[in-house]
Amino acid sequence: MKAKKILVVDDDRDLVASIEAFLTARGFTVTTAGNGKEAYARIVEDNPDLIVLDVMMDYEEEGMVLAGALKTDGPTRDIPILMLSGFNVQKDVRDKVIASLMGQDLPAETFMEKPVRLTDLAARIEQLLEQTEADRESRTIGGDVL
Repeated sequence: MKAKKILVVDDDRDLVASIEAFLTARGFTVTTAGNGKEAYARIVEDNPDLIVLDVMMDYEEEGMVLAGALKTDGPTRDIPILMLSGFNVQKDVRDKVIASLMGQDLPAETFMEKPVRLTDLAARIEQLLEQTEADRESRTIGGDVL
């Protein structure tokens, strides 16, 4: 089976290096980016299977803006996004706040708070990849997308 490609996007280079090393050791192919512009170039070039994306980078909503753009673009719409957030609030409150700021549905499949345990991150990535594959299979019959 071909290694799944993960793009890790965060302006914290130490965190990115830690995540990259951990996921690579678990058999993933990992590419990285430090901001939204760099991330978009990597997405076009590498077509990742999943994106780990920081909410706030060069400017406050950069991760949310990128995620929203990816979810409205045909070729990238189905790439699952796991957002990392330094917010230290309950998930339901955070999700409502972010949704109201964005004025739309949340553009990510799930959120995890920083600091993140790498084992928990890897488990969530594997879960999202399995879920995405199951969703794709449920939308196809004989190889044709429904």
